[in-house]
Amino acid sequence: MSELILPTPMRIKPHGSDTIRDVTTLRDASEILIDWPQAKRGPFYQAAREKVEAALETQTGAAEAQEAFAALCSHAGVLVR
Repeated sequence: MSELILPTPMRIKPHGSDTIRDVTTLRDASEILIDWPQAKRGPFYQAAREKVEAALETQTGAAEAQEAFAALCSHAGVLVR
């Protein structure tokens, strides 16, 4: 699995955590998606997961994957601005 650097680093506060996590690579985003609470997975989660995994496989599309991941984080209220 590649590290593919995100065009713009992000900061999130994962569900149930008091710590802020820096997301700088698609691998970081993928790890967060793997740990995403089952009860909070829906269409935003599915779109983000598909885009991130596809970008990791093809080594392209990091910006689109980040956009989907950011939309999920924003929708879930875990994005730190």
